[in-house]
Amino acid sequence: MSHGSTLRHCKWCGRTESPSQRLRKCAACGYVLYCSKQCQRDGWPDHKGSCRYMAESSARAEPEYDRQVRPYGFSNSLVFSKALSDWAEAHTWALQTCTQAFVLQLGGVKYIKIPSQYLMVYRLICRTKPGQSTAERNPATNFLAVTQGVTKIEDWTGTDSGNARLWAGTASEREQIAERMSGVLNGTFACVMSALLKCDRISMGNLLNFPIMHVRKRLPLDQASLDIITDIITLCYRSMGQGFPLRCDNNGGNIPLPGQFVRKAGKWVWEPFFEDWDDYSPTSPEYPALHSAIAAFKTGMSPKQLIEAFMSL
Repeated sequence: MSHGSTLRHCKWCGRTESPSQRLRKCAACGYVLYCSKQCQRDGWPDHKGSCRYMAESSARAEPEYDRQVRPYGFSNSLVFSKALSDWAEAHTWALQTCTQAFVLQLGGVKYIKIPSQYLMVYRLICRTKPGQSTAERNPATNFLAVTQGVTKIEDWTGTDSGNARLWAGTASEREQIAERMSGVLNGTFACVMSALLKCDRISMGNLLNFPIMHVRKRLPLDQASLDIITDIITLCYRSMGQGFPLRCDNNGGNIPLPGQFVRKAGKWVWEPFFEDWDDYSPTSPEYPALHSAIAAFKTGMSPKQLIEAFMSL
């Protein structure tokens, strides 16, 4: 799915918001966006379980969560959660790719099992400060991904009743994603893996779901393949940490481009640095962070070659 240039998009069809196409919040949870009543009806089976959970969570939001997020300039935990969701949306490609790559480093689906017995956990740092206006809070740079790792789902749900409620409340969403991916990906789909975004010093977090694929290559992977994985993780972490989110453009291509979010007409809009990786110049002074990321590659591949090589594993 191509999310285009704007951050907000329809949960079901992926259509982005525009002056002629306004998005509406789900009336029940007030969180998920749809472009039409038809998309909301079509997406209801996917959203039903998590909708109920989100509505109930908003009603019982703990005052402690509000206290924890105020030092970062958020009025309450709901506003913080929305900012974290926007950051994840800005970096969806990188997060999904890092999740797949990390699983391959562990040994693939043979390690995590089908369905996955593990939860991917991303440790983040919140970068926002009190007094910042909306125009100063770039959705792509409000948080910093520091590390990632896995934990057993049964351990995570067994140690905290809130975790158990979150897992149970989002079960139907995972089931629907698995069913849809199985039909679309023709045998390459292995399972759904959930990823928890967790900030230091803040108890609450956001849960995402990503498809994990079978790989064509025989496991364990050879060193050349492992170097490709190391480089793709480097590219993703640099893009998330240094402000050049990798996203697919409106043309629907599956090779993402680097870009940045800018303010236009009161909204954050993503703009690519260039229209095609073939237009990238390693001597251009416009994007030093991208140059630095590419210089760190072990494989010596160009970003486009690297992404294509990773996708072909």
